Amino acid sequence: MKIWKSLLVLLITILLAWAGYWVFQNFFSSKNINSLELIRTDAVFVFETNQADQTWNELVNQPVWNILSELPSFSKTADHLGSLDSLSGADGEISRTLRGKQVTISCHPTGADSFELLYTVNFGGSTPVDFLEKIKNQTPKSVRVQTRQYSDLEILEFVGTENSRKWSVTILGNAVLASSSSFIIEEAIRLFLSEDPISMASKLKNQLHLNSGPGKLILSSQGISRLLAGISTRRENPMASELALKDSFLAMDLTFEDGQLRFQGPLVQQEEINFTPSVRANFPEMQKLISNRTQSLAQINLDGIFETQKIYNRAFTPKSTISGEIQTRLTDRGFLDNLSGELYYLELENLGNQAQNQVLLVRTLAPEQTFAFLKEFRSGSDSNQSDFYRDSEILFFPEEDLPAHLFNGKFPGFAQTHISLMGEILIMANSAQGMKMILDDLAIGNTWAKASENAIEPKSINPASGYSKNFFLRKIWGKWEENSNPSWSPFLQRYQALFQAFPYLSLDINQIGGKPIATLTIPYQTNEKLLVKNQPGMNLTPSSTISLPEKISYGPKSIRNFNDNTEDLIVQDSDNKLYLINAAGVVVYSQQLSGPIVSEAFQIDYLKNEKLQLLLATEQKLYAIDRLGNPLPGFPVEVNNEKITHLSLADYDNTRDYRYFLATQTGNLWLLDRDGKQLEGWNPMKLGEKSLIPPSHIRVPGRGDYMVAQSDKGKIYLFTRRGEKQTGSPITLGKDFLTPMMITPGTGGNSLKMSAISETGELIQANFGGEITYRNQLVKVDRENKFELLADPAGNSELILSRQYSKTVVLDGQEKELFTLPLAGKDLWFGFFDFGSSRQILAVSDPEQGFGYLYDLKGNMLTTTPLESDGPIQISHQPTKNQYLIRTSTGKRILEYKMPD
Repeated sequence: MKIWKSLLVLLITILLAWAGYWVFQNFFSSKNINSLELIRTDAVFVFETNQADQTWNELVNQPVWNILSELPSFSKTADHLGSLDSLSGADGEISRTLRGKQVTISCHPTGADSFELLYTVNFGGSTPVDFLEKIKNQTPKSVRVQTRQYSDLEILEFVGTENSRKWSVTILGNAVLASSSSFIIEEAIRLFLSEDPISMASKLKNQLHLNSGPGKLILSSQGISRLLAGISTRRENPMASELALKDSFLAMDLTFEDGQLRFQGPLVQQEEINFTPSVRANFPEMQKLISNRTQSLAQINLDGIFETQKIYNRAFTPKSTISGEIQTRLTDRGFLDNLSGELYYLELENLGNQAQNQVLLVRTLAPEQTFAFLKEFRSGSDSNQSDFYRDSEILFFPEEDLPAHLFNGKFPGFAQTHISLMGEILIMANSAQGMKMILDDLAIGNTWAKASENAIEPKSINPASGYSKNFFLRKIWGKWEENSNPSWSPFLQRYQALFQAFPYLSLDINQIGGKPIATLTIPYQTNEKLLVKNQPGMNLTPSSTISLPEKISYGPKSIRNFNDNTEDLIVQDSDNKLYLINAAGVVVYSQQLSGPIVSEAFQIDYLKNEKLQLLLATEQKLYAIDRLGNPLPGFPVEVNNEKITHLSLADYDNTRDYRYFLATQTGNLWLLDRDGKQLEGWNPMKLGEKSLIPPSHIRVPGRGDYMVAQSDKGKIYLFTRRGEKQTGSPITLGKDFLTPMMITPGTGGNSLKMSAISETGELIQANFGGEITYRNQLVKVDRENKFELLADPAGNSELILSRQYSKTVVLDGQEKELFTLPLAGKDLWFGFFDFGSSRQILAVSDPEQGFGYLYDLKGNMLTTTPLESDGPIQISHQPTKNQYLIRTSTGKRILEYKMPD
């Protein structure tokens, strides 16, 4: 009995002792915690180290510090450390205090678009009270120390002379926290007292162990989401929304390497994805289609398409109707079975008013069958149509977010989808311009496969990565700046040159040791030339000059030399003699024509053998001439003795069965077949009104084929290919519309619109349903004020010219004034060239003075002195050589200038 009493007393004693210890630990003793328990999961970043003094000293001695020290967050950290060191006696006390302790620097959102830093120092088994007391005692008299309570915990406020809070400091457990924002300190206290698992420590768990290196960078999907939402003009940023619903974390160790910062460590996420790269990957084929105009690239390269489907976007809400159609007519039939696990998502530079050019490259193991599936899907819908460009068939899908519906929400932002097949690669573009950009760059070799050895972008991709995301800062920075909100735009503009000293950011994920391991690579260049702003203009001298016997009356116009893909020039002189001149300045042939040329210079493959012939028209005849200067059989062609005023070329289905669409002075429209014979329904189409523009064939996505003409009576006519009137034809603009209308992409580039402006400044836009969708009267400042529209040759975008008595005001397509030129006169020639992104040039030729001018769309003159010019200016962009070719004519001479891009 005594034994049982003794055991009972012992048990009660142990329980009381344990209870006392628990009470002491929780109410009278400070908690011994990990600093990451005080940092929320939505922190933008956390940098953690246990050798802060050594890491800091090593960082400031790295070449990259020349760049980082100019950025506010780093310079602020340096100032803060200097201030703390001075408060503690300026004898290295801060360095000794930090040595061997867990130190974190984290960035936290403090508002919709504001962020501040939080510093923590973990004193481990000792207390930070003495250290903080020393700081208080050393505080200068100009700084006032105030104490306040928050949730029964003390916060010290260090206040400046003008009652401005400099620091908020508190002790939580064994850690001291400091920030210039009291909100962040209060947030840390709430987290300290809470039992909810919303801290970095709760998510990282077994990744909390610090390495012995310089430190660890911790990123969370929620934190990056808050950053994107805070910077962007759109609070509902698609990428921010996607990241906000993820629960992913990166804990990467820092290493300093030659010319780059490198972080590597585990990826912690809910999904179990095997990031082992595909052994069947064919990156060289992808490189052939990756344009040098790519601004960012996401690479997925996993073992099979169904492994890639495990990566999904929770923020995407599929439409049941589209999902059902895709499931029934594609997925259930084995469409995905034909795809490999290789997907490359490109963000291309802007083109025209298409601000988000997105392209998805998907490798297929059965190209013909895959494309046949898509054609069958398209043929069973209301939009059964395809188009052709550079000999490639392009399928049009009006369904919104087709790629996202196919690939579990990945790659949203496709308001419509254009799909083509090149070899074993499916090309999916969200706009016609984006598709044409890819096919153009493939044709001219402006791709990664043919990039120079000095090109940085191709080196950023590791073909052996299972996943990677790459941002090319020098190319995408302008878009980021444009899409940033007013709070951040000035910052991005001010520090543009500094950030562009980092050529790219690359995040790779691979399967190593059975776990996903992430690598963040940030290369840098400390070359001072990177920080020098471009000069406002350059001095150009002709690189070549070509002289003809007589004054030039037409051209120069550039066409393609099918032998070597260089540019030939078409020119006509005042004696009506036509010249074909090659890139070396040699006349290939000359040909006497019946009169002045009245059309553009077109090229046809009449014999269907990849050899191109020239097609053009004078008033009397339609000419087709081969490269030896010989006419094609049956040419030249006359049209019932009528005088030709306009010509355009059509090839409906890329079969080389050409159609020649002509307008004549009597108000007739003629459509001829490839041999020049008249076609039924167009022999002729009698409008009784003269044409202002070449009648042309337009294929409208979602609507089909239209034959379009504009008359001098203020009407736009829309016909079928058989010559039957389309719904809404004619569209009546008004008798004052005597300048050519333009067909350009609509808002966002997802449709086509017709725009016309009267000489008095009334702007009208219409759709191909025959409806006028917009009408506005522009301000007319004087009686002489005339207006006209100016579109670039590819029809990507347009400008509005307000030609006044002593100046010309230039407006963009949204009627926003861009700049004013001190140039006026009815004989001035204007040309607009849009080569994408910031490569937009307004050219002006003044025949009276013999000068030519080039301007960007900010009104800056691109040359220090005018060019020689008394006629139209022709400009070509050569991206593979990073230059423009500029051709002008003056008198009997053709001048060629080369201007760096």
